[in-house]
Amino acid sequence: MHIVFFGAGAIGCHTGAAWLSSVVAAGGRITLIGRPSRLSALRDHALNLSGGPSVNIAPGALHITDDPRILFEADLIVLTHKAGALPDAIDAIRAHSAEKTPILSLLNGVAPVRLLRQSLPERDCLAGMVPYNVVWQSSTHLHRTGAGNIALQRHPATEWLAAAGIEVDLHPDLTPIQYGKLLLNLANPINALAGIPLCDMLLDRGYRLVLSAVIAEALNVYDQAGIGWTQVGPNNPRLALRMLRAPTWLFRLVVLRKQRLDRSTMTSMASDLQAGRLTEIDILSGEIAEVGQQHGIPTPINSALVRLVKSVETGDSVGPVASQRLLREVGL
Repeated sequence: MHIVFFGAGAIGCHTGAAWLSSVVAAGGRITLIGRPSRLSALRDHALNLSGGPSVNIAPGALHITDDPRILFEADLIVLTHKAGALPDAIDAIRAHSAEKTPILSLLNGVAPVRLLRQSLPERDCLAGMVPYNVVWQSSTHLHRTGAGNIALQRHPATEWLAAAGIEVDLHPDLTPIQYGKLLLNLANPINALAGIPLCDMLLDRGYRLVLSAVIAEALNVYDQAGIGWTQVGPNNPRLALRMLRAPTWLFRLVVLRKQRLDRSTMTSMASDLQAGRLTEIDILSGEIAEVGQQHGIPTPINSALVRLVKSVETGDSVGPVASQRLLREVGL
């Protein structure tokens, strides 16, 4: 089994490194495709993982390249880039891989797998969901925040991973889990606009009120559109709404102490917005707004977040956005 990760960012490098020993022990190998700027450090230095099982990957243990032609050798292609890079990845897959090769998406949201299946109908396009966040602490150190196993759609290729001893959860249909994860990801645009660590954002009741309203709006869309979803993580989103609205002292005592968030952690969307990169807003709040539009369900809050994030992306407005201003911008 030759597993090729297309996208050597935080999730791609972390997952490839975490899976490496099990894959090699089962007779397989792993390759990472990424940008030369990211890969140069990994060629010369060990890659360290923390926040879960501690892993140290020696230089050269992971095969790394920036050449997509390696896709032709893949038995499984794992997509771990950002959603905005998906059209280019689809073109590369068409040009450089065998038609029988299955594709596993670990991208956020529901839309990427939908686009893969529409664009590559002859392929087995599989869904996956990463329940935790991974951030770069340095160019050779990745830190995981959050618990849980990666969830994968059941298929002979993903069954091979489980048989190799990799801790993954297999499901016949991942769509409900993806919609459950989407509810968690609705914090991302708020954190991006706030421009502060996630823990600090959650200690500001104004931001929590926006998050509560965003999740409530999404749940209403799910209910009215008949979308089934499965809880992801330890907290039921419906029950979380009341705690998000609670006074900060109570929220800190009942919720935040149990979460054990890393005080410096920010979402990937916050990092992208600060770095001037395009964000994944279209597949997060944009997905809720699109489903609402299809079914005639108003989504003013998620739609406002899409507008605000894109305004910062284009330079039409400047972040960070204070919580009281954000409350006014979304109409609360």
